[in-house]
Amino acid sequence: MSRWDEGRKGESVIRDLLTKHRIHFMQADILAKPRGKWNIYEVKYQEIFTPPPFTGHGLPLWQIQARLKFQEDTGIRASLYVVDKATGIIYYQYMDELMNGESYQTNGNNPRIIFPIDNYKVQDNK
Repeated sequence: MSRWDEGRKGESVIRDLLTKHRIHFMQADILAKPRGKWNIYEVKYQEIFTPPPFTGHGLPLWQIQARLKFQEDTGIRASLYVVDKATGIIYYQYMDELMNGESYQTNGNNPRIIFPIDNYKVQDNK
């Protein structure tokens, strides 16, 4: 078993323990300290959402709500980074800024809140 797999196994054991004891938790994708301030990053690798109503990217509403609550409690700002599967373009924005703009809630088995592509910044990943 690789160290990566061992780490994931350990994380799974602790998530199960927290669940058993009814302790609320979330798993951050990345915590980083760019420009001297901590930030929590939610990262998605997905296809772009196409109209109607607009072209965009997003994630489940509960994930945004959990990260914004973390931001409120800690002062550590939450960001969404999306790597577009088709183009490799990286779209990003602070979650509070996304929530202050237009959005669309999808339905179905995996509902998501989608934000217009124009509400994101684009990261040059070269």
